Amino acid sequence: MPALLAVAAGVEPVGTLWVNLIRMVVIPLVVGAVIGGVAGIGDAGRLGRLGVRAILLFLALGLTGIVMGLALARLALPLAPLSAEATAALRGAAAAGAAEVGRSVQQVPGFLQFVTGLVPANPVKAAADGALLPVILFSVLFGLAVAHLDQTRRSAITGLADAVVAALVTLIGWFMVLAPLGVACLAAPVAARLGWTMLANLGAFIGIVVVGCLLFTLLVLGPVVRFMVRLPLRRFAKAAAPAYAVGFSTTSSMAALPAMMAAADDLHVSAPIAGFVVPLAATLNRPASALYQAVAAVFVARLYGVPLGPAEYAALAATMLFLTLAVPAMPRSSVLSLAPALLAAGVPLDGIGLLLGVDQVPDMFRTATNVAGHVAAAAAIARGEGEALA
Repeated sequence: MPALLAVAAGVEPVGTLWVNLIRMVVIPLVVGAVIGGVAGIGDAGRLGRLGVRAILLFLALGLTGIVMGLALARLALPLAPLSAEATAALRGAAAAGAAEVGRSVQQVPGFLQFVTGLVPANPVKAAADGALLPVILFSVLFGLAVAHLDQTRRSAITGLADAVVAALVTLIGWFMVLAPLGVACLAAPVAARLGWTMLANLGAFIGIVVVGCLLFTLLVLGPVVRFMVRLPLRRFAKAAAPAYAVGFSTTSSMAALPAMMAAADDLHVSAPIAGFVVPLAATLNRPASALYQAVAAVFVARLYGVPLGPAEYAALAATMLFLTLAVPAMPRSSVLSLAPALLAAGVPLDGIGLLLGVDQVPDMFRTATNVAGHVAAAAAIARGEGEALA
């Protein structure tokens, strides 16, 4: 066993290198795709319509995730009652993580900070920090300005943007050849660190999240693909599978963004719509995170014996619906940003420390589900614009 643990730890740098190769192209890909896409759309009215439709779809998916998560938690968590000893042990583990939570929650921006941070004082710094939403806003505004230039100048800039995107897509294709090796090298250390004992202690909570993500993919995203996108599920699954695998192994929608762009292209989503909707979805569309937060809030409330009535459930749902759009793109953000929802329902924040300690497996499933949702959303918007997908 020690030898296997040593091997698992030894291959982790290989997986990290593979993730860094993918992350390396994310920001230039977003900038080039959004500028080219917005300039290609040209009409500010159409761009606004696409944005409104996309955000309404994101909110609908997020609300569905919240309702599904609350329902699953209400139905399934009572089937695995916590003993007094288990409750005491879990509360102790949660309290032990309280200091880490306090430091980490300070990194999550409040509402006013979130709004003012949308406009980057320095877009280059925002790109260096990986702040995707400010980069998208700058690129959208720049693309609109390009659309109003004369034909010669507009063609020069859009041609450059299209060439950059094409080169990056080729680069991504080279990196994806290494995907099986990268995924394996990322998964092995995770399994070695967690072990079966940790998973068994919180198996009910983790199991509900995993089942919820799978059900959301089948029961929500499946009908979206079948009836809104009007594509066979097998066809969509084949196109989205590489992006799903990257999201699952890296637990990062941003790292999966290049693969999502490739999936949209495979489905024949036009470059202007894919270039605008896919980065926007990667930033704002988190239905599986909403589902996770709903289950986690009910779990922590049960852990501390806090009763939840209709008013508390309504407060949880309203707060988490906003959080689906405002969660920052940072590791474990779905856990850390749960604090406002817990406060709204009167649930102690100490439980977040426990959730952080066992978040790896839920994060893998919710990120992969979110990634599938991003691709489905882009395809649905494209179909709504009358595009012929295949």
